[in-house]
Amino acid sequence: MYRKNLKLSFVIFLIILLALFTTTVFASTETEKLLQQIIESKTAKPDIFAFINMGNFYCSLDLYEPAEKEYQKALDLDEMNILARINQSYALYKMGEKESALTNLSQIIIEDSNNAFAYFVKGLIYKDTLEYDLAIIEYEKVAELIPQNDKLTSELAQLYQDNDQFIKATETYIKLGKLKASPYILDNFLAYQESAACCLNLGDYYSSVGNIDQAVSAYNKATQFTEDKKSVAIAHYRLGLINLKGKEYEQAIMEKVLSQKFYPLYIEDFTFDNFAQAFIEIGNMHYDAGELKKAHQNYELALQLADSNYILSEAHYKLGLSYYRSQDYENAVREGEIALGLNPEFLSDQQRLIDLLIANAWSNFTKKE
Repeated sequence: MYRKNLKLSFVIFLIILLALFTTTVFASTETEKLLQQIIESKTAKPDIFAFINMGNFYCSLDLYEPAEKEYQKALDLDEMNILARINQSYALYKMGEKESALTNLSQIIIEDSNNAFAYFVKGLIYKDTLEYDLAIIEYEKVAELIPQNDKLTSELAQLYQDNDQFIKATETYIKLGKLKASPYILDNFLAYQESAACCLNLGDYYSSVGNIDQAVSAYNKATQFTEDKKSVAIAHYRLGLINLKGKEYEQAIMEKVLSQKFYPLYIEDFTFDNFAQAFIEIGNMHYDAGELKKAHQNYELALQLADSNYILSEAHYKLGLSYYRSQDYENAVREGEIALGLNPEFLSDQQRLIDLLIANAWSNFTKKE
């Protein structure tokens, strides 16, 4: 009896072990994806200086509005970051918000009366608006804090000259002849390092304002920085979407393959591997936008190019949904039945069966009328 119980216990143990092993095998892919997402969410901490770098990159292209937004992102992480505050003030001025810029810079100077760069940017604004008296006051303060800078001294001499202070200008130019060359002060604030992330963000900006040609150029440039695999993959993905919308299907597929090659993004859309699936995705875009005629046309094209029952069944089903939404219930049922005949498993989930049954009921109801 003891042996019999022992054997039974051993069999139960093996069954449990087998069940656990089977569950682990089937879940491994999803677990791996989930683990990667968790790791990324934990490690991808916001970097203040990455936002500042991006802002400086935009400033170098005279794109001050997106630059200001990047500086604000940095300030959302550290509201007292001096570099972000001064650079944001400069961007605000370039956006036409002079008073806000000057107020911000004055506040920084109140907090730190030895901040040469705040004085400098304030002076730069006054110089740019031809308020030479005010600009000179700020530049002279900078010269006290950062002496022996030939670029600054040259600008101060020019300000004296523009303000008709010729003796001061002459004295300053004489002093300039004794100085060694030094860098332009503002370079320290607007310095940036170009990267895949910079070009990717630039592409997103151009895309958001409808400048597709420049977006494509920026995304292509992003793909050259191969060390940042995730940004490169996203750039290829964005290029693929542009190609898809432009009906350049072969190029779209190539970009999709390159995207997955560099870094698995696990993005739900843009999943096609052939032209038929590309047309289905385009149809889905139009369907979601309520453009049923265009959706219908693309589903029809997918039917012509489909090379497997699975894709055919999906195209017929989607076409049926467009008929259903257009209240053509008879054709909706027909397409659903064709999809079911080609691939019964495709319509196995409950929602699709419900859609088909509702369409069938409406079809019968309208026939009776």
